[in-house]
Amino acid sequence: MEEFNLLPIYRNGLDEISNGIDIPVPRFCQGRCFENTKCREHYAKMQEAEEGIYKCPFGFASYVLKVNEENCIFTCLRVEDKYDKSKVIPKVKGESKRYREITYDQLLDYAQAYKEYDNNQNQYKAYRVFVEDIFHDIRKFNQQIKVKNDRVYRKSQQNTKYKQILELSKEIYVMSWFLTLRLNNHDFVYNEEMMKADVKTSYNMFKILDKVRHCIKHRGEEKNVTIQMEAKQSCRDMKAYDCIELLPFLLLDNAIKYSPENEKVHVLLEEKGSIQYVEIKSLGPKVNDGEIEFLVNQGYRGEKAKQLTTDGMGIGLYTAKCIADLNEIELKLSSGDKIKKTKKGIDYSEFVVELSVKI
Repeated sequence: MEEFNLLPIYRNGLDEISNGIDIPVPRFCQGRCFENTKCREHYAKMQEAEEGIYKCPFGFASYVLKVNEENCIFTCLRVEDKYDKSKVIPKVKGESKRYREITYDQLLDYAQAYKEYDNNQNQYKAYRVFVEDIFHDIRKFNQQIKVKNDRVYRKSQQNTKYKQILELSKEIYVMSWFLTLRLNNHDFVYNEEMMKADVKTSYNMFKILDKVRHCIKHRGEEKNVTIQMEAKQSCRDMKAYDCIELLPFLLLDNAIKYSPENEKVHVLLEEKGSIQYVEIKSLGPKVNDGEIEFLVNQGYRGEKAKQLTTDGMGIGLYTAKCIADLNEIELKLSSGDKIKKTKKGIDYSEFVVELSVKI
């Protein structure tokens, strides 16, 4: 963030104050924050302080801003009516043009600009990771499509094994559909208005789930995790936007991702009156008390899920909830209290996703 520091800012852990673009660090304060005991104690307190303005031991103003749950400390400031002029003026003699006084409202404007820039930078970094992940999958599956297409071509030359050709054709179709889902994922997260512009059409939830099950079969095979589906009766169609196909993909992919090896993901569909119920049950890292309601928040991941893998951005269940809300589907999450398995120090319990779909 150094390129956008308009004001001097204290760098936590580095024991230094970085120059601001608009207002620099006065010579008196340069290097002082780690050489002087009073300064060290002041900045230690500021790291734990509530958001607001304070005075340092030498009369300068320090402003604490909460950014991503951490204290950002703007300091060495002359803020009108908020600093000790009798102490500060002699210390900045000869620097008044460069090191000017600002109003409290100007300080708040500077702080807001920094916060917005920090947020934009974090969104951009998350976007880059998200896009790189998508295009990694696109490249991988595109290569597999090429290989399987080549096999289809060679087998069709023989004109004898039609059954194998049909199976290969299905695999090619599934991979192509997977690419479409991944691109739809991008559009929904970063261009939601485009997804809302669609007109609702008829979809069958069982068929979508079955298609997704085949689509991500390869992911389950890597961990020997299988998806078992059961429908209590034939499922009627529902009206939904095109993005509905992404919802089962996100939920089943999430179940496989966090499941231990050699387990099963159970999917149950049942209709009662005008409501179709979908239950996806799997083993996953135990959810701590108070976490379950936050799992659908953008960027949030449970503590045990983070211990299990760093491969996650906390947008899967968030996106699933957005799609459910858009299509007037109720989505509920629950986690069992009983520990079913412990592996590599991670406790696993039953994790259930329930969808209530109007038909």
